[in-house]
Amino acid sequence: MNEADYSSPNGEPPLPRCKMLQPLAGQPVLAWTVQRTQQAHRIDQIVVATSDSAEDDELADWCLQQEIAMLPRLLRTTSSTASINAPKPTPPITLVRLTGDCPLLDPQLIDDVVDLCFKDATVDYASNVEPMTYPEGMSVEVIPFHALEVAWLESTLPSHREHVTPFLRFHADRFRHAVLLAQPSLQHYRLTVDYEADLEALERLIHRLSAQTGGFDFALHDVLAVIDLDPTIAAALNGKQRDLWRQEVMRDEGRVDVARSAVLATD
Repeated sequence: MNEADYSSPNGEPPLPRCKMLQPLAGQPVLAWTVQRTQQAHRIDQIVVATSDSAEDDELADWCLQQEIAMLPRLLRTTSSTASINAPKPTPPITLVRLTGDCPLLDPQLIDDVVDLCFKDATVDYASNVEPMTYPEGMSVEVIPFHALEVAWLESTLPSHREHVTPFLRFHADRFRHAVLLAQPSLQHYRLTVDYEADLEALERLIHRLSAQTGGFDFALHDVLAVIDLDPTIAAALNGKQRDLWRQEVMRDEGRVDVARSAVLATD
């Protein structure tokens, strides 16, 4: 049996699954992500998908209290099932997949990746993550429903089912990809919530952003400008293992992620 060690280099364990409700600058992490997403112009509806695990009950209750729509709660290892088993709308939807642990997500990036997908009707998967040139924590994936349905029908690995998009993301030979690239690359920044230290660093970052912008309406370039002026924030966020879900997928597929390993080696 293979076991993964998801500790950070200093031995800090990752936060539990309920990390979405951890407090961050006065509200839960997920509240930040939802509010940032609401600022995007190309999103018609925000829907939260989670599992039927008891660990996720508190999250489901919070969504109910906040009147945030949820897909049916299904098995933890088949969270993508919720996207397929939900009543199929007419016309077919396009799924914009975001993760709730990205509280600083830039709304403009969401719109840009959606536009990239809609520009070409033959695109099966549009993103700013494959290859990764934007910071972890700024990931946007856009999948037309027909491609999502193929992934549900044909993917069998547990990590593919739980994380929804790997079957599409790692099979560019079969699915037509479109990618938004950052020039120059910004992949060495990390802006997500996996560890307790992330919460502390992001709280400091948010307070500085608020002081500089006069509120919470900030873009990615504002975030990076603050980080560049305070190396302690960058050090707290960057000294962690990255893409923990990706390690799980690589183990399931029985292969080493050579491309990502090479990137990490240069960080």
